[in-house]
Amino acid sequence: MRKLLHNIRQVTLSPELRKSRLLRFSIYVLLSTLLYLLFISDVLPERYNYVIGSYAEKTIKAPTEAYDSQATKRAREQAALKVGPQYKRDLDIEKKATDNITKFFASVKRVRDLPNLPPEERLTELKKQDLRVMLNDDLLRQLLVAQAPQLATMEADSVSIVKKLYKSDVDEEAMKTIGQKIESFLAYADTDLQGRLIIKDLVQPLILPNMIFDKEATDQAKEEAMAAVYPVVINKGEIVVKEGERIDEDAYGKLKDLKLTEEEPNYRMYFGFAGFIALIQLVLILYLEMTNSKIGRNNLLLLCLSLVILLFALATKTVTLAEPLGFANIAYLTPVAMGTMLVTILFETQLAILLSFLFALIVGMAFDSSYQYAFIAFISGLVGTFAVSRVKHRLVIMRAGFIIAGVNIITISAMQALSTTSTEISQYLQSLLFGIISGLFSAVVTIGILPFLESTFGILTPISLLELSNPNHPLLKKLLMEAPGTYHHSLIVGNLAEAAAEAVGADPLLCRVGALFHDVGKMKRPMFFIENQMSKENPHDKIAPSLSHLIITSHVRDGLEMQEAYRLPKPIRDICEQHHGTTVLWYFYNKALEHDKSGTISIDDFRYSGPKPQTKEAALIMLCDAVEAAVRAMSRPTPNRIEAVIQKIIKDRLNDGQLDECNLTLKDLDKAGDAYLRTLNGIYHARIEYPALPGQKES
Repeated sequence: MRKLLHNIRQVTLSPELRKSRLLRFSIYVLLSTLLYLLFISDVLPERYNYVIGSYAEKTIKAPTEAYDSQATKRAREQAALKVGPQYKRDLDIEKKATDNITKFFASVKRVRDLPNLPPEERLTELKKQDLRVMLNDDLLRQLLVAQAPQLATMEADSVSIVKKLYKSDVDEEAMKTIGQKIESFLAYADTDLQGRLIIKDLVQPLILPNMIFDKEATDQAKEEAMAAVYPVVINKGEIVVKEGERIDEDAYGKLKDLKLTEEEPNYRMYFGFAGFIALIQLVLILYLEMTNSKIGRNNLLLLCLSLVILLFALATKTVTLAEPLGFANIAYLTPVAMGTMLVTILFETQLAILLSFLFALIVGMAFDSSYQYAFIAFISGLVGTFAVSRVKHRLVIMRAGFIIAGVNIITISAMQALSTTSTEISQYLQSLLFGIISGLFSAVVTIGILPFLESTFGILTPISLLELSNPNHPLLKKLLMEAPGTYHHSLIVGNLAEAAAEAVGADPLLCRVGALFHDVGKMKRPMFFIENQMSKENPHDKIAPSLSHLIITSHVRDGLEMQEAYRLPKPIRDICEQHHGTTVLWYFYNKALEHDKSGTISIDDFRYSGPKPQTKEAALIMLCDAVEAAVRAMSRPTPNRIEAVIQKIIKDRLNDGQLDECNLTLKDLDKAGDAYLRTLNGIYHARIEYPALPGQKES
């Protein structure tokens, strides 16, 4: 642990690593990887090494929905069996039949008209023709002796009957009643009885089915019927096999469909959960980038945030490991509020609200993808965020724990009431107990971890600042005793800086605390600073201006040493180091010029060593420090004179380039000047002169 803390502090001292894009990307990747590895086993369902014929050691329920491939296959096969053969109509069949009739009667007419042939030879000649009909010799003889009108009538009736028959589909089933249909049509024919017999014997053999079996259409119809069958669903929670039952082919098929067998790895869920984690990480990255959050620009803060997220993840994972113990709704133990409270105190409320949502998604995914657990986790995280959003001291965190516990009771009760399944009173009380423990545990862990994170990552929280502002702080008590003038000067500077910070959007609390400690270095030689000189003697009158310059400017270095000795946070030390920037000690520079006869005095020899203010807070305290000293030195501090001094000091610092490296705008400087004026007018307002009491002499 000591080595880890040392390494983290090394990172703190390296500005390059703090801003490195490669390191930032590595942190994101590492965080995503750890979250994936922590929860992938909770997302994936338990798998079983069963074969057909073995016996289930416990009741197995479907963890998710899936399609039952075997049941779906059987249902589709049944649908395909119900599809009858498909036919297509052959129009050439009718044409061939009518053509054969026409050719037949044409042959009969031609043979009949042959001259000088006996009847039997005519019959023989007719039979030599390609008649494509089956008529006995007697009927053929009758046709050969028939008159032309009679033949024309029989031909017309034959063609008409064929066309009537083919108006409807003629399949194998219809062929069974073709003879009856021909007879019914002949009943209305104009020919005689003998002609009707000839027509029937002529037409019936020519009628063939015009509906031909279409294998492609049949196969397509079967495919369409199978496709229309909706897959059989294995519902979530459905019992696949009961404890002690033999696993048959159907049960084993369901296990395979649910990806619950060792031979069926569920790659879909592996990739799906990877996408889930990637999206959560993407939401976080987009928030940090789009809001221009300091966390997105400082890898040390990002590392701290990642550590908080991992702490939440580890706590959640610990709760999931306790699931096999059989407790109902053990997910309510998850301390989501711990993570959101830490983020709120260490960073910002808006980020904690976002993480409440993201943490809730992770909880829901880890505990059987339950929206109920996710909702309760979300409410718990939000309540934790709002409960510590204006934290003043660490006891507020413990109070927040009780608030979270109370809200958990209400939320759990509401969700239990909405549940469609009945809950035993013992399980309900157990759930409430878990909710209470979660709230209190979150508060306790937050109180315990917060100082570690503050000191390790150098984060200055409102709690730390409020503790530092306590007048009983050893360094402030020492300042009050050894340099009371400086102490009171620091108090006024703190008031001025706090008012200005509120006006320009800086951190008011950091300004107040930074102002309290900015001049502690004066304790080393308090009498060399005018606010601590109780007599009219000024030690600077007896020493050279260059030495006075060294003594005055050394209070910055001395203050840094004292603050480091008392382990004050870096933002406070930065304010101490930067609150004079590289300004000039004009009094001693002018004094040195008076005694300089060789012309070797340089103005740079009488500047503070800097650096210039890097933050709004340091710049505001620089201005407050100068404004307070100048106004204090005024004999008659009227509002107009105070305003003139404020404007002059701001203009001088601006022209001297002291505000070039901070992000204060000209508009901010106007607001800060107004805030200084309001505060100083309240301090140096005019007072009435009280008359002496009767009988009392004026002193």
